[in-house]
Amino acid sequence: MLKTAILATLLAAGNAAFATGPEKVTTVIFVNAAEEESSPSAGLSDEGRDQTRSFTEACRHIDVAAIYTIYVNKAVQTVTPLSELRQLQPVYYWVTKDQETRDCVLDCIVRQNRGKTIVICGNPENIPAMARSLGVRAKTVRTLYDKGSGQFLIVRVLGNNTAVAQKLNMNIQKKV
Repeated sequence: MLKTAILATLLAAGNAAFATGPEKVTTVIFVNAAEEESSPSAGLSDEGRDQTRSFTEACRHIDVAAIYTIYVNKAVQTVTPLSELRQLQPVYYWVTKDQETRDCVLDCIVRQNRGKTIVICGNPENIPAMARSLGVRAKTVRTLYDKGSGQFLIVRVLGNNTAVAQKLNMNIQKKV
């Protein structure tokens, strides 16, 4: 509950603070695919299912316009509860190591959803590169990869290619 309130407040305050003039703020919520069992075909681990529930709960009151995910079992399972809650069909995208192609795909996604909030789920090694291509400083996203599963990054993209990021952990209220 606390996590939901924090996330909603960050999004509301950020959009109000940056929505000056005719510019539309696009909010991109990057989420690492949740933790999986040691065998990828086994699906999400117990902690991964908890991470997914926490992420879905954190996004419960956010008007998510679209959900994008790579076509990898743990990523699809990470966003499925949110897509069911929002009644949105996930859109699959392909991640490539070629920076120009990756940037082009991301640019199309952001342009298509200008002024809206979207979720992009991927592997922790791809999200920092995608966030940097939106204009987020490397220092802000560097630790996202280091922490692995259970992380998400909220990036607000302004019309003038300026981006502001806030990193959150899906395990804020981890059970003890």
